Amino acid sequence: MRSRTSEAGRAWPYLLLAVVLLIAGGGVAAYGLGYLDRWVCEDGTCEARQPERAAVPDTPPAPALRPVLAAAPDPGLDAAAVQKAVGPLLGRKALGSHVGFAVSDLSTGKQVWSSGTGTFAPASTLKLFTALAAVTSIGAEHRFRTTVLHDTTGTGTGGSVTPGTAAPPATDAPSPAPARIVLVGGGDPYLAATSGPEARGSYPQQASLAQLARRTAAALKADGVTEVSLGYDPSLFTGPAVSPAWEPTYITSFVTTPVSALWVDQGREGWRRSAKPDRQAAQVFARQLRARGIAVSTVAKAARPVESEELAAITSATVAQIVQSVIENSDNQAAEVLLRHIALAEDQPASFAGGVKAVESVLSGLGIPWQGNTVYDGSGLARGNRVTLASMLAVVTSGSELFDRYPVAGFNGSLAARFTATGTEPALGAVRAKTGTLSGVHSLAGTTTTRDGTPVGFVLMTDRVPVPKTLDARTTLDRITARLSACTCASG
Repeated sequence: MRSRTSEAGRAWPYLLLAVVLLIAGGGVAAYGLGYLDRWVCEDGTCEARQPERAAVPDTPPAPALRPVLAAAPDPGLDAAAVQKAVGPLLGRKALGSHVGFAVSDLSTGKQVWSSGTGTFAPASTLKLFTALAAVTSIGAEHRFRTTVLHDTTGTGTGGSVTPGTAAPPATDAPSPAPARIVLVGGGDPYLAATSGPEARGSYPQQASLAQLARRTAAALKADGVTEVSLGYDPSLFTGPAVSPAWEPTYITSFVTTPVSALWVDQGREGWRRSAKPDRQAAQVFARQLRARGIAVSTVAKAARPVESEELAAITSATVAQIVQSVIENSDNQAAEVLLRHIALAEDQPASFAGGVKAVESVLSGLGIPWQGNTVYDGSGLARGNRVTLASMLAVVTSGSELFDRYPVAGFNGSLAARFTATGTEPALGAVRAKTGTLSGVHSLAGTTTTRDGTPVGFVLMTDRVPVPKTLDARTTLDRITARLSACTCASG
């Protein structure tokens, strides 16, 4: 057996050779890179050798990035494909004898296809006219103020003691009249009675008479006033409070409240609605003042004082928030209040007629075709309202700032309980639309996206539905919009 010592003795020359070759190779590499010049110089002062210029390749310029394929042009919406998708359902008997449908490509803003002639009763889809005019004319961030004024006409203090003066000596003369204050309605459609949990959890956030009473009482007490006579001024709005175009039963059956610039909880008294919402609001305010230590001797309608100072004020939600509630919940009362504010913004009388004229002016200025329309109110309650498919579709197409305020199919607002029938699944979460419903009248107007990604605006109206077919008609409308959502309707 060979010894380990003899084997190691024969291997060491090879190990030595390997070390020599490794050192030599490293030296060549180091010299090639100029590292040895840092240590070995003829005179000891030489600088490190720089690599030859040719040995350092230039960094190539960044390549120009070109798309592999040119972006395909938007194919647009194909009218024949839309007709094929929804046309057969438009003839269903459940929809009655007068049906209108129109669709636009939202990427171009152009109407693509329509079916149906004449004008249609819009019902609550008319609120889209009012909403678009409101955010355009009044302004999305505007708020409405409800105020309390201290009447200083003639007396300076209305019976209170002027700060810094002594109280008059006691005499047998009659006590001075109580200070006179006036509650001035500013047209807040969502002014609430209290700021309790229900009001705090509402949307939009509601200002309350309780807030106003607290601020008013504090201001009066600071001036030494503990007794007042209360006036209330609802004169911001003019004209009839009830439209002559409405059904007479709308008021007697508590469908809606007479329109007022001063009301609380939209004139509701439990499940009833007040026929005099301004007086009801003043009475609520008087009770709240008494609860805060202010005696109220009388409550009566009054004109705005000639001379006054503001004691307290509260502000409404923004117009944008009010508009969202009007569209989402189909709020008739708030829509009619907005109509009058539009009139004021457009220098028209704050009435039904003035409001309609103002809406026409604002929408016409946006390029909405008005010819052929007959409109009596801002809510769509009037059965005599008539609009063209073209004008309603133009409002939907032009009113992009309203898109995210529409109810979503199957999720919220007036569409929360819709789209439950078989065949309506493609519309769930895709269709955003305003509903319209009166006896014999059903409509939808809004937006969706087709299966192949084309955003579309649509209007669907029917106003001669047999009453026994009401539910069938509503379901058919849902199926039509679901067909549009599921349609592969791009051109080409």
